[in-house]
Amino acid sequence: MSAPEVSVVELFVGPDARVVNVWDQYTYRLSMLEVGVAWTFTFPFSEHAGSAWDELLDPVTGIKCGHKITLAVDGDAVFSGIVETVKAGDTDPSKSPAVLVISGRDALGPAVSWDALPTLTLRGRAFGDAVQAVYQGVGIVADIGASVDPGATVGRLRGSRARRGRMHARTARNEAVRASHPRIGERAHQVVERMAKALGYRVWTTPVEGSGMTGVIVDRPRTGAAQVSLVRERVNGKVTDASNIWAGARTTSIANIPSTLTVFSDKERGDSESDQIAREVTNGYLFTEAAAAEVDFEAVNQPRFVQSRNASTEAGAQNEAARLLAEANERFRTYDCTVLGHRLGGRLLVPNLLADVRDDLAKVTGRWLIVSVEGSGSRDAAQTTKLSLLPEGALSVIPEPEPT
Repeated sequence: MSAPEVSVVELFVGPDARVVNVWDQYTYRLSMLEVGVAWTFTFPFSEHAGSAWDELLDPVTGIKCGHKITLAVDGDAVFSGIVETVKAGDTDPSKSPAVLVISGRDALGPAVSWDALPTLTLRGRAFGDAVQAVYQGVGIVADIGASVDPGATVGRLRGSRARRGRMHARTARNEAVRASHPRIGERAHQVVERMAKALGYRVWTTPVEGSGMTGVIVDRPRTGAAQVSLVRERVNGKVTDASNIWAGARTTSIANIPSTLTVFSDKERGDSESDQIAREVTNGYLFTEAAAAEVDFEAVNQPRFVQSRNASTEAGAQNEAARLLAEANERFRTYDCTVLGHRLGGRLLVPNLLADVRDDLAKVTGRWLIVSVEGSGSRDAAQTTKLSLLPEGALSVIPEPEPT
């Protein structure tokens, strides 16, 4: 195994961005497939950490639910979140010391839990403007941007505040929105995701320069050249020093993947009663050479029937069936691996990076897209990063149209 790159991990807490580095263990997760992902920091009580413990629990200046946190790796802000739970004390002092645990979700957590204003008018607005309006209703000031490669720069943060992140490039996103308004009881992020899907975009979050701002990435999966290489090379039954994969496994699954999908919809009403459209589409992906090597298609009979809210023509029903099959096929083949450290070749590991993969044990090769990252570490164990990857091109970019 190649030697891991050891990183300095710092936590910035509260409105004054106080740096705290007496944690015992941490876990953070970044994903381009979901928002509102969880984070946890644990602080043990000890003579060494006693002053920080007292400071964090001070009723006036201490950490409070609702405070923002930012996690920095080597000075690069990688994660911003909101404190939702603070727990202090012990359960059995004979077995373990007292701990202070703060936990919560990423900065878009409130948009996952709380409702969008149903009287908000969206149709015809620029997409970026509409996103900001929806998020403002749950107290989030959004900074819309595109995903960029963080590159190999280390230590971009200067001073006492972790507020810089170069995984985000500000962009207007001026496409017109077709959605009319949020539905009653619809969560804020559901509305944003619905508008984004209509344009073929994905939405996730990242830290961004600027006090009080929440970086919202609106982008499509990366294509082109790989940014990192993941290798587990075995020679004569032994893993070579050229390897950086500590553990890895591939998974192939047809669970929840239809073999055929039929979309039912109504034609637009005219002078006569509407007619029912039924459009059946076979999952052609299961016939491809790559899939046939792992699936006995003749033995698979997994039909699915869907009532469309949007399609009013045969072409619309066909497009919806194709989109639903593409989304189901995303999880057909996955690869998960663990590397030591949070960087490879100086490059911070984040979602939407392409990796050239060679795992001689799991028999995986080719170009894959990193879709989620989970970093963890403790005082007693090595820093590790778990990566979840999908084959390049596996994520669907077929737009999901709004009803007219």
